Amino acid sequence: MYIVIGNIGSDAGYWVLDDTGLHHVGGWGTGEYAEFCAAVSIISSATKLRTPGLADAAIKSVQSFVQTQLAKQVQGSGKDTVVVVLS
Repeated sequence: MYIVIGNIGSDAGYWVLDDTGLHHVGGWGTGEYAEFCAAVSIISSATKLRTPGLADAAIKSVQSFVQTQLAKQVQGSGKDTVVVVLS
């Protein structure tokens, strides 16, 4: 299963593309989605940091939140699921 999450709006959800076709699944509430996007932005920005340990610290500060939100929103996915986050 491939799950694609894009900048598609606070409650627009995401699309699942699997062997049966493309399916829409409902998404986050307004506040949750905004906070998720901010956390993903922190991860994205942290990848540009060159000071040793700084990027790791920044990513670790939001990693648990992002993982929790993805697990909550991407229910029924297996270990072979690929998640692409566009921010």
